[in-house]
Amino acid sequence: MASLPAQAFGVDNSLAEFKSAPASPDDLAIDKRYKLAVTSLSSSLYEHVEENGRTYHKYKEGNLQHHLCKIALYDRLHLAPLKEADVKHALDFGTGTGIWAIEFAEQYPKTQVIGSDLSPIQPEFVPGNLTFEVDDIDDDWVYPHPFHYIHGRLMVFAFTDPIAIFRKAFAALASGGYFEMQDLCTPIRAFDDSLNGSAMINCSNLIVDACSKRGIDLTAPGKYQVMMESVGFVDVKEVVVEWPVGTWAKSKYHKRIGAWFKRDMEVGVEGIVMGLFTRVLGMSKEDVQVIVEDVKRDMNDKSIHAYQPFYVVYGRKPE
Repeated sequence: MASLPAQAFGVDNSLAEFKSAPASPDDLAIDKRYKLAVTSLSSSLYEHVEENGRTYHKYKEGNLQHHLCKIALYDRLHLAPLKEADVKHALDFGTGTGIWAIEFAEQYPKTQVIGSDLSPIQPEFVPGNLTFEVDDIDDDWVYPHPFHYIHGRLMVFAFTDPIAIFRKAFAALASGGYFEMQDLCTPIRAFDDSLNGSAMINCSNLIVDACSKRGIDLTAPGKYQVMMESVGFVDVKEVVVEWPVGTWAKSKYHKRIGAWFKRDMEVGVEGIVMGLFTRVLGMSKEDVQVIVEDVKRDMNDKSIHAYQPFYVVYGRKPE
């Protein structure tokens, strides 16, 4: 068994200025609370449908990821220092199920919020200050007013040219407005050698390779800060939170993230890789299923200290 570095996930300093001293469960209660929460989600937000023998999320973009992101940010929707009186118009592009936009609209009732996405999968009944639009982020951004805050989350799989999107966000912002991105950086990694030769690192590298062949750079979140600065944003800040796969990490905070992230990956890994590996890499369905099962086995091996960095990067358009 590979030894875990003493400092690995013992404390979290990156979010120090944003913390509000949340209550943390005891180590022994982590799994119990996690299972109860999954049961709760299954009966409400986290619903499934069966299709071709596989379990799919009811919505294409899962509310589970929203819950996971909020855990990572200590129940915050954003880290940009917004003042409610200054945020008259906000945009959430790639809104998915719309859950982030709904909660943002509730938190900022005086802000007019737009959630845009290619798929009209959002709920019908939403706060009165929120509207959803079907839109493609790669098209021209045409809005009747500038925004004071623009938000994008877990969008790296949709970006073939992130700098172009960042330029559009810069142009669509009012002076003094904020742009914020929240994204996972791939491939998966570890602080030690526990990933070496594992199915997880093999699968993760294949995902990066397949996406690269489609013009998508999954390492881009680690470059968002430089990209934002290059298009003109100032006061750009980067916060990185490590998301462990499973509950092997030391801190209660990271154990909680890890429990949810493992569940997210268990449910979503086949849906992510099946199309990529068969269409882009030419693999057979059977070979992909073997990879998926091997990855799921690795997820339950606590001697493998896998994690992915979650980047939150925000910047301001100069006055």
